[in-house]
This record gives sequence, C-alpha cells and structure tokens, in this order.
Amino acid sequence: MSLTDDLYRDIILEHFRNPRNQGKLEQPTFISHGTNPFCGDELELTVELEGELIRKIRVQPKGCSISQASASMMTEAIQGKTVPQAEEMARRFKAAMLEGASLENTPEMEDLQALEGVKKYPVRIKCAILGWNTLLEGLSAHHKGKKEATHVEGEEGEHKPLNAEPEQPAAAQAAVSTDSPEEQVRGALRTVIDPELNLNILDLGLIYGTEIQGGNVKVTYTLTSPGCPLGPVIKGQMQSALLRLSWVKEIQTELAWIPPWDPKTMASEDIKTELGIW
Repeated sequence: MSLTDDLYRDIILEHFRNPRNQGKLEQPTFISHGTNPFCGDELELTVELEGELIRKIRVQPKGCSISQASASMMTEAIQGKTVPQAEEMARRFKAAMLEGASLENTPEMEDLQALEGVKKYPVRIKCAILGWNTLLEGLSAHHKGKKEATHVEGEEGEHKPLNAEPEQPAAAQAAVSTDSPEEQVRGALRTVIDPELNLNILDLGLIYGTEIQGGNVKVTYTLTSPGCPLGPVIKGQMQSALLRLSWVKEIQTELAWIPPWDPKTMASEDIKTELGIW
C-alpha cells in the first residue's frame, strides 16, 4: 500500500464526506475554537455536559480532509463518555500521533486507527490532533469556570513526554507573579507571533491599546495590511494567550485601521533592526 493510500484510506474519506455530529448546539456547556495556521484548518466545538458525562458534542469544521475526518471520529468516540474517559482517549491518541505509540484496538478507537498512516506525513499530524487539542482546551477552560476557549495549533510548544513533570498550575503561577495586570497582558501578547513576519505583534507595534477591568480585557489591534489573510489566526492566538492568564475571564478584541500601521514609527528598535529599517 502506498503512502497516499495510507493517508486517504476509505474510512478517512467516509468521515470527511459524511461527518458525524456536525453542527452547533444552541445551549452548550462550553464552546472551544481551534485553528491550525499551518494548514488553514478551523473548527468550533460545542459541548453539553451532564455532570461529568459528555451528553452531546457538535463540531463545525473547515479545512483539509484529515482535520475534518479526525474531528468527526473524535466526536463519535467521546459522545456518551465521561470527561476523564475523553481526556484519557485524547492522551492515547496524541501519544500515537506524536510519540509513535500504537492505538489500542478497542471499539471506540477503531476508526481512529485509520489515522495512524498520517504519522508518515509529519506536517499533517497537526491536522489530525487539532480537534483533540481544541477539546482539551475547552475542558480545561470549563474546569476553571469559563464557557469559551481558543486553541491555536503549534503555539503550545514542543510536545512533552507523558511522564514529564507536570507544569505548575496557572493559579500558582499567578500567585508568584509580581507583575501588574498590565504587564502580564503585555507579556502574554508578546508571545503572539505574526506568522508572516515571524515576529511578535507587541514589538511590531500592532497593539494599539489594552483596557483592563477586573477579569475583562479589551485589546485594540491592527494588522500589517488590510488584506492580511492571517487576521483570524492572530486574533485566535491573542485570545488563547490571554486566556492562559488565570484571572482573565472575558476578552474583547477590536480591529482598528487608523492610524495605519507604520513599522518606522510603531515598531521597537529591535524589530526595526530585524526588518532592516534604519
């Protein structure tokens, strides 16, 4: 069987052409948005919980056949399962995709085994795990009492081994931070990279202003050009970065075009040097 045959096996195409649980719940327990800037994949999960039971899950995907098929398989596998069961399934699937482990031959993981051929195409692995990471981001936000989450594939950093030491909880991190809320917001925005220039949006001068009221944060920003196709990606990265601050509850973003972005006057000196502006 060729690599192409492995990648586009019948079961993958069947889920792509006839996706399961497609749509949007009217009154979900939480919503989670996912974006893969490397491939242009996007999806939105709406999930209804009944206690710890995933009673209903719906997905609205847009993108390549791998991301859409994987999301379809995921919803079919976890609907009716408990949250801990779904989190464990996500762990097993990601271990198979990222660490070379084999998926167990169980009824709920049967269709997902068709995606193991994707491992031969490293660039497509992010497509396959987008839905699962978006689910985990949503569940994490739900555990913190939030109703909405955003995941941008790739910005979570290198994958860590399953036996790695757990990271310090966000609440504990906030407890030891001596930075003001304004400094924390600016620090979070500095982690957002413009995919086209590969430079952070804060030092590029794309952030026009921030307003903080309690747990509510408003960011006024611009893009390098009105026709920039990466606007949704940058917006998603900003939301995801800010939601990692444990005290942030709601985020409002406002896209502004006045004044027009001018790196000669708005970018930092380091960025000007990087861009060759003297």
